[in-house]
Amino acid sequence: MSENFFSHLVSTLKTDKKCRVAVPLANDEACAYAICHAVKTGMLHATLIGDPEQIKTMYGEIAHHDQVRIIDEKDEKKACAMAVKEVREGRCDILMKGLVATSTLLKAVLNSNEGLRKNPILSHLTFFEFPGKPGLRILTDAAMCIAPDEETLMKEIDNAVEAYSMFVDQPPRVALMAANEKISEKVPATILADKVAKALADKKNMIVEGPISFDLAVSKESVQIKKYNGRIQGDADIFVVPRIDTGNAFYKALQYYVKAPMGGLVYGASCPIVLTSRADDNNTKFYSLLLGIVLWQRASNRESSSQNRN
Repeated sequence: MSENFFSHLVSTLKTDKKCRVAVPLANDEACAYAICHAVKTGMLHATLIGDPEQIKTMYGEIAHHDQVRIIDEKDEKKACAMAVKEVREGRCDILMKGLVATSTLLKAVLNSNEGLRKNPILSHLTFFEFPGKPGLRILTDAAMCIAPDEETLMKEIDNAVEAYSMFVDQPPRVALMAANEKISEKVPATILADKVAKALADKKNMIVEGPISFDLAVSKESVQIKKYNGRIQGDADIFVVPRIDTGNAFYKALQYYVKAPMGGLVYGASCPIVLTSRADDNNTKFYSLLLGIVLWQRASNRESSSQNRN
Protein backbone atom coordinates (compact mmCIF):
# COMPACT_ATOMS: atom_id res chain seq x y z
CA MET A 1 0.00 0.00 0.00
CA SER A 2 1.27 3.51 -0.77
CA GLU A 3 1.62 5.85 2.21
CA ASN A 4 -1.66 7.63 2.95
CA PHE A 5 -3.89 8.48 5.89
CA PHE A 6 -4.92 4.83 6.28
CA SER A 7 -1.53 3.19 5.97
CA HIS A 8 -0.23 5.74 8.47
CA LEU A 9 -2.98 4.62 10.87
CA VAL A 10 -1.47 1.15 11.01
CA SER A 11 1.66 2.59 12.60
CA THR A 12 -0.43 4.29 15.31
CA LEU A 13 -2.15 1.09 16.48
CA LYS A 14 -1.39 -0.03 20.00
CA THR A 15 -0.46 -3.72 19.89
CA ASP A 16 -0.64 -4.39 23.63
CA LYS A 17 -4.44 -4.76 23.54
CA LYS A 18 -5.88 -6.31 20.41
CA CYS A 19 -9.36 -5.39 19.21
CA ARG A 20 -11.98 -8.16 19.20
CA VAL A 21 -14.50 -8.19 16.35
CA ALA A 22 -17.79 -10.12 16.09
CA VAL A 23 -19.02 -10.95 12.58
CA PRO A 24 -22.55 -12.33 12.02
CA LEU A 25 -22.63 -14.77 9.07
CA ALA A 26 -18.91 -14.36 8.52
CA ASN A 27 -19.00 -16.69 5.51
CA ASP A 28 -18.83 -13.55 3.34
CA GLU A 29 -16.11 -12.73 0.81
CA ALA A 30 -16.59 -8.99 1.39
CA CYS A 31 -15.19 -9.20 4.93
CA ALA A 32 -13.00 -12.33 4.72
CA TYR A 33 -10.04 -10.51 3.14
CA ALA A 34 -10.08 -7.75 5.78
CA ILE A 35 -10.41 -10.19 8.69
CA CYS A 36 -7.64 -12.46 7.39
CA HIS A 37 -5.26 -9.56 6.77
CA ALA A 38 -5.91 -8.02 10.20
CA VAL A 39 -5.44 -11.35 12.02
CA LYS A 40 -2.22 -12.08 10.10
CA THR A 41 -0.79 -8.68 11.02
CA GLY A 42 -1.57 -9.26 14.69
CA MET A 43 -4.08 -6.46 15.26
CA LEU A 44 -7.28 -8.48 15.71
CA HIS A 45 -9.11 -11.28 17.49
CA ALA A 46 -12.13 -12.47 15.48
CA THR A 47 -15.35 -14.21 16.50
CA LEU A 48 -16.83 -15.58 13.27
CA ILE A 49 -20.49 -16.55 13.50
CA GLY A 50 -22.06 -18.60 10.72
CA ASP A 51 -21.62 -21.89 8.86
CA PRO A 52 -18.37 -23.40 10.21
CA GLU A 53 -17.63 -25.41 7.08
CA GLN A 54 -18.13 -22.44 4.76
CA ILE A 55 -16.03 -20.25 7.04
CA LYS A 56 -13.20 -22.78 7.12
CA THR A 57 -13.25 -23.01 3.33
CA MET A 58 -13.36 -19.24 2.83
CA TYR A 59 -10.81 -18.25 5.50
CA GLY A 60 -8.35 -21.10 4.96
CA GLU A 61 -5.57 -21.30 7.56
CA ILE A 62 -6.89 -18.21 9.37
CA ALA A 63 -9.99 -20.19 10.42
CA HIS A 64 -7.63 -22.33 12.55
CA HIS A 65 -5.66 -19.39 13.97
CA ASP A 66 -5.49 -19.16 17.76
CA GLN A 67 -6.94 -15.61 17.58
CA VAL A 68 -10.07 -16.83 15.76
CA ARG A 69 -13.19 -18.33 17.31
CA ILE A 70 -15.98 -19.86 15.19
CA ILE A 71 -19.58 -20.10 16.43
CA ASP A 72 -22.09 -22.27 14.59
CA GLU A 73 -25.24 -20.21 13.88
CA LYS A 74 -26.67 -20.11 10.38
CA ASP A 75 -29.85 -18.08 11.05
CA GLU A 76 -29.42 -14.41 10.07
CA LYS A 77 -31.43 -12.82 12.90
CA LYS A 78 -29.97 -15.10 15.57
CA ALA A 79 -26.43 -14.51 14.28
CA CYS A 80 -26.92 -10.71 14.45
CA ALA A 81 -28.39 -10.91 17.96
CA MET A 82 -25.49 -13.14 19.01
CA ALA A 83 -22.88 -10.75 17.58
CA VAL A 84 -24.48 -7.79 19.40
CA LYS A 85 -24.54 -9.82 22.62
CA GLU A 86 -20.83 -10.59 22.25
CA VAL A 87 -20.13 -6.83 22.30
CA ARG A 88 -22.70 -5.96 24.96
CA GLU A 89 -21.32 -8.58 27.37
CA GLY A 90 -17.71 -7.55 26.79
CA ARG A 91 -16.37 -10.51 24.83
CA CYS A 92 -15.96 -8.41 21.66
CA ASP A 93 -15.27 -4.72 21.03
CA ILE A 94 -16.65 -3.94 17.56
CA LEU A 95 -19.06 -5.36 14.98
CA MET A 96 -18.49 -6.11 11.30
CA LYS A 97 -21.34 -6.87 8.94
CA GLY A 98 -21.11 -10.29 7.33
CA LEU A 99 -23.54 -11.92 4.90
CA VAL A 100 -26.58 -10.28 6.51
CA ALA A 101 -28.90 -7.45 5.52
CA THR A 102 -27.78 -4.14 6.99
CA SER A 103 -31.33 -3.61 8.28
CA THR A 104 -31.24 -6.93 10.19
CA LEU A 105 -27.96 -6.07 11.89
CA LEU A 106 -29.08 -2.54 12.76
CA LYS A 107 -32.36 -3.83 14.19
CA ALA A 108 -30.34 -5.94 16.61
CA VAL A 109 -28.06 -2.99 17.41
CA LEU A 110 -31.04 -0.69 18.10
CA ASN A 111 -33.00 -3.19 20.19
CA SER A 112 -34.23 -1.18 23.17
CA ASN A 113 -33.46 -3.91 25.71
CA GLU A 114 -30.50 -5.81 24.27
CA GLY A 115 -28.92 -3.45 21.75
CA LEU A 116 -25.99 -1.03 21.59
CA ARG A 117 -27.69 2.36 21.18
CA LYS A 118 -25.59 5.40 22.20
CA ASN A 119 -26.08 8.52 20.06
CA PRO A 120 -29.53 9.77 18.96
CA ILE A 121 -29.09 8.32 15.44
CA LEU A 122 -26.82 5.96 13.55
CA SER A 123 -25.29 7.31 10.36
CA HIS A 124 -22.82 6.10 7.76
CA LEU A 125 -19.45 7.81 7.56
CA THR A 126 -17.09 7.44 4.61
CA PHE A 127 -13.52 8.31 5.60
CA PHE A 128 -11.38 9.20 2.57
CA GLU A 129 -8.37 11.11 1.33
CA PHE A 130 -8.17 12.95 -1.97
CA PRO A 131 -5.14 11.74 -3.95
CA GLY A 132 -2.53 14.49 -3.92
CA LYS A 133 -4.29 16.33 -1.08
CA PRO A 134 -3.22 14.70 2.20
CA GLY A 135 -5.57 14.73 5.13
CA LEU A 136 -8.68 13.02 6.44
CA ARG A 137 -12.03 13.86 4.87
CA ILE A 138 -15.44 12.49 5.86
CA LEU A 139 -18.59 12.10 3.75
CA THR A 140 -22.01 11.62 5.30
CA ASP A 141 -24.35 9.99 4.43
CA ALA A 142 -23.91 7.57 1.54
CA ALA A 143 -25.73 4.54 2.90
CA MET A 144 -28.26 5.08 5.69
CA CYS A 145 -30.07 8.42 6.07
CA ILE A 146 -32.24 8.63 2.96
CA ALA A 147 -33.71 12.14 3.07
CA PRO A 148 -32.79 13.76 6.40
CA ASP A 149 -34.78 16.68 7.78
CA GLU A 150 -33.11 19.57 9.60
CA GLU A 151 -32.95 17.77 12.96
CA THR A 152 -31.60 14.52 11.49
CA LEU A 153 -28.99 16.36 9.44
CA MET A 154 -27.69 18.09 12.56
CA LYS A 155 -27.40 14.72 14.31
CA GLU A 156 -25.53 13.35 11.29
CA ILE A 157 -23.12 16.26 11.61
CA ASP A 158 -22.66 15.60 15.33
CA ASN A 159 -21.70 11.98 14.57
CA ALA A 160 -19.23 13.05 11.88
CA VAL A 161 -17.64 15.76 14.04
CA GLU A 162 -17.34 13.37 17.00
CA ALA A 163 -15.62 10.77 14.80
CA TYR A 164 -13.37 13.40 13.18
CA SER A 165 -12.20 14.54 16.62
CA MET A 166 -10.78 11.06 17.22
CA PHE A 167 -8.20 11.73 14.50
CA VAL A 168 -7.71 15.50 14.24
CA ASP A 169 -7.39 17.93 17.13
CA GLN A 170 -9.03 20.98 15.57
CA PRO A 171 -12.59 22.00 14.64
CA PRO A 172 -13.53 20.54 11.23
CA ARG A 173 -14.82 22.66 8.37
CA VAL A 174 -18.27 21.22 7.59
CA ALA A 175 -19.65 21.81 4.09
CA LEU A 176 -23.42 21.48 3.58
CA MET A 177 -23.56 20.46 -0.06
CA ALA A 178 -25.94 21.88 -2.67
CA ALA A 179 -25.85 22.77 -6.36
CA ASN A 180 -25.00 26.40 -5.58
CA GLU A 181 -24.93 29.00 -2.83
CA LYS A 182 -28.11 30.83 -3.83
CA ILE A 183 -31.00 29.98 -1.51
CA SER A 184 -34.03 29.03 -3.58
CA GLU A 185 -37.27 27.19 -2.91
CA LYS A 186 -36.75 25.49 -6.28
CA VAL A 187 -33.66 23.79 -4.86
CA PRO A 188 -34.75 22.26 -1.51
CA ALA A 189 -31.17 21.36 -0.55
CA THR A 190 -30.28 25.06 -0.35
CA ILE A 191 -33.16 25.72 2.07
CA LEU A 192 -32.15 22.78 4.26
CA ALA A 193 -28.47 23.77 4.27
CA ASP A 194 -29.29 27.38 5.14
CA LYS A 195 -31.42 26.35 8.13
CA VAL A 196 -28.80 23.93 9.45
CA ALA A 197 -25.91 26.36 8.93
CA LYS A 198 -27.75 29.08 10.87
CA ALA A 199 -28.65 26.65 13.67
CA LEU A 200 -24.99 25.59 14.07
CA ALA A 201 -23.36 28.96 13.44
CA ASP A 202 -22.26 29.48 17.05
CA LYS A 203 -20.83 25.99 17.62
CA LYS A 204 -17.21 26.10 18.85
CA ASN A 205 -16.31 22.53 17.84
CA MET A 206 -17.05 22.98 14.13
CA ILE A 207 -17.11 25.56 11.32
CA VAL A 208 -20.29 25.09 9.28
CA GLU A 209 -20.90 26.55 5.84
CA GLY A 210 -23.88 26.07 3.56
CA PRO A 211 -25.29 25.88 1.09
CA ILE A 212 -22.00 25.43 -0.76
CA SER A 213 -21.21 23.77 -4.08
CA PHE A 214 -18.64 20.99 -4.41
CA ASP A 215 -16.10 23.10 -6.32
CA LEU A 216 -16.01 25.78 -3.63
CA ALA A 217 -15.66 23.10 -0.96
CA VAL A 218 -12.58 21.53 -2.58
CA SER A 219 -10.93 24.08 -4.89
CA LYS A 220 -9.22 27.30 -3.80
CA GLU A 221 -8.97 28.23 -7.49
CA SER A 222 -12.77 28.10 -7.85
CA VAL A 223 -13.10 30.20 -4.70
CA GLN A 224 -10.86 32.89 -6.24
CA ILE A 225 -12.58 32.81 -9.64
CA LYS A 226 -16.05 33.08 -8.11
CA LYS A 227 -14.90 35.56 -5.43
CA TYR A 228 -16.51 33.44 -2.73
CA ASN A 229 -16.19 34.92 0.77
CA GLY A 230 -17.45 32.04 2.92
CA ARG A 231 -15.59 30.50 5.85
CA ILE A 232 -14.75 27.40 3.79
CA GLN A 233 -12.28 28.28 1.07
CA GLY A 234 -11.80 25.05 -0.87
CA ASP A 235 -10.67 23.30 2.31
CA ALA A 236 -13.70 21.37 3.62
CA ASP A 237 -13.06 18.46 5.99
CA ILE A 238 -16.58 17.04 6.27
CA PHE A 239 -18.98 16.85 3.34
CA VAL A 240 -22.66 16.63 4.29
CA VAL A 241 -25.05 15.70 1.48
CA PRO A 242 -28.80 16.44 1.51
CA ARG A 243 -29.93 13.00 0.31
CA ILE A 244 -28.61 9.46 0.04
CA ASP A 245 -28.68 9.71 -3.79
CA THR A 246 -26.04 12.44 -3.72
CA GLY A 247 -23.99 10.61 -1.09
CA ASN A 248 -24.08 7.33 -3.00
CA ALA A 249 -22.96 9.04 -6.23
CA PHE A 250 -20.21 10.91 -4.33
CA TYR A 251 -19.00 7.64 -2.76
CA LYS A 252 -18.91 5.76 -6.05
CA ALA A 253 -17.18 8.62 -7.87
CA LEU A 254 -14.46 8.49 -5.20
CA GLN A 255 -14.32 4.72 -5.57
CA TYR A 256 -14.33 4.27 -9.34
CA TYR A 257 -12.98 7.51 -10.83
CA VAL A 258 -10.87 9.21 -8.17
CA LYS A 259 -9.54 5.89 -6.80
CA ALA A 260 -9.42 7.54 -3.39
CA PRO A 261 -8.17 5.61 -0.37
CA MET A 262 -11.37 5.14 1.64
CA GLY A 263 -13.23 3.14 4.24
CA GLY A 264 -16.71 3.23 5.72
CA LEU A 265 -18.61 2.38 8.86
CA VAL A 266 -21.80 3.06 10.77
CA TYR A 267 -21.28 5.46 13.65
CA GLY A 268 -23.39 6.31 16.67
CA ALA A 269 -23.72 2.97 18.45
CA SER A 270 -21.67 2.13 21.54
CA CYS A 271 -19.13 0.52 19.20
CA PRO A 272 -18.09 1.07 15.57
CA ILE A 273 -19.99 -1.06 13.03
CA VAL A 274 -17.82 -1.93 10.04
CA LEU A 275 -19.59 -2.18 6.67
CA THR A 276 -18.01 -3.48 3.50
CA SER A 277 -19.44 -4.28 0.07
CA ARG A 278 -18.54 -7.03 -2.34
CA ALA A 279 -17.86 -4.26 -4.87
CA ASP A 280 -15.24 -2.62 -2.61
CA ASP A 281 -11.61 -3.33 -3.44
CA ASN A 282 -9.46 -5.16 -0.91
CA ASN A 283 -7.86 -1.97 0.42
CA THR A 284 -11.27 -0.43 1.13
CA LYS A 285 -12.38 -3.58 2.95
CA PHE A 286 -9.28 -3.53 5.12
CA TYR A 287 -9.37 0.24 5.67
CA SER A 288 -12.98 -0.02 6.89
CA LEU A 289 -11.99 -2.60 9.48
CA LEU A 290 -8.88 -0.60 10.39
CA LEU A 291 -11.07 2.45 11.09
CA GLY A 292 -13.25 0.40 13.42
CA ILE A 293 -10.20 -0.86 15.31
CA VAL A 294 -8.62 2.59 15.64
CA LEU A 295 -11.87 4.27 16.69
CA TRP A 296 -12.37 1.62 19.37
CA GLN A 297 -8.81 2.04 20.64
CA ARG A 298 -9.03 5.83 20.78
CA ALA A 299 -12.47 5.86 22.40
CA SER A 300 -11.17 3.40 25.01
CA ASN A 301 -8.13 5.60 25.65
CA ARG A 302 -10.32 8.68 26.11
CA GLU A 303 -12.56 6.82 28.52
CA SER A 304 -9.56 5.61 30.54
CA SER A 305 -8.07 9.12 30.65
CA SER A 306 -11.38 10.56 31.80
CA GLN A 307 -11.70 7.96 34.58
CA ASN A 308 -8.12 8.62 35.73
CA ARG A 309 -8.83 12.36 35.96
CA ASN A 310 -11.91 11.67 38.07
